[in-house]
Amino acid sequence: MRRPLPPAAILLVWLALRAGAGESAWRARPLPPEAAQLNRTAGSAASAATAMRLYAQAIRLCPSNGPALYGLGRALLDQDRAADALKTFRRLDALFPGDPEILEALAAAIARLPEPRRADIAEGLAFAGQAAELRPDAPEAWHLLSVLRHLDGDYAQAAEAARRAVALDATTPVDPETTALYQQQETACNDALLVFSPLD
Repeated sequence: MRRPLPPAAILLVWLALRAGAGESAWRARPLPPEAAQLNRTAGSAASAATAMRLYAQAIRLCPSNGPALYGLGRALLDQDRAADALKTFRRLDALFPGDPEILEALAAAIARLPEPRRADIAEGLAFAGQAAELRPDAPEAWHLLSVLRHLDGDYAQAAEAARRAVALDATTPVDPETTALYQQQETACNDALLVFSPLD
């Protein structure tokens, strides 16, 4: 029987899927035509390296280009450059503070750090918690909160958040792959509870 993927391993796929979900206000902000075209070209680029180059050009044309900053952060995560992605998402958050999608991206980047410190995990939990408070009906926010709680060793709360993500996804599923990711996270949390919970 295949073991579920570890929490951090599924974040890259999750973040890519999340990008296609509902549109945030900063995504609809008017951009110079050339910058908007670069965003579109980068979004369909064949490689993360090409996307990064095109997004960087778009940001030079328009430093407040939210979609380009978000796309660059995602491409950096594709390249396993979580620390650089985090810097990019912080810049985006400074331009558009309090947006739940950006908060999720910040939390995801922190969870992808190779060796996150306790302070990093605490910050990631704060970001994910804010995102879940702002959009309590968003399964991806609860999923990410579960992943970070799992990294923090709080397996009971991680399992609770995972169950909520699965339940919310069941009402309006995005696609089978996303559903499977949420279910894998719930299984990973339940397995951790079985291993690490004290005996009665």
